Amino acid sequence: MISLSAFAATVSGPVVVLPNSYYLQPDQGGQTKLVKHNGSRLLPGTIAAYVVSGQIVIGALGPVPAASRDITNDLEFTGTKDTRYFILDTASGKLETDLDEATWRMRIKELGLRTDLQIYPPLPWQN
Repeated sequence: MISLSAFAATVSGPVVVLPNSYYLQPDQGGQTKLVKHNGSRLLPGTIAAYVVSGQIVIGALGPVPAASRDITNDLEFTGTKDTRYFILDTASGKLETDLDEATWRMRIKELGLRTDLQIYPPLPWQN
């Protein structure tokens, strides 16, 4: 209970709780940022799409596509050739970032995750 109270003390506003005290939180512009348990931002960019599989969070960086905002998060994310991807192992804290799609998909397979995992844009924040 003490660690729960300590975590709650560092978080303000709406969040999406991820495994092992990581979380998603809106930035000043309403875009989604990935944050460590101590409140510091983990990635310099915003989260365009993500999914959690066990202790692993995988996703893409960038702004959420406008069409996804209109239909909440029902649309699968489709990146471009310039899209950068990330993989976070929340158990170890290991973060792989700035991956191209081919490398990202290869790493997903190497980690033993389902290769058909789809990532989706986060829901719009209700501040």
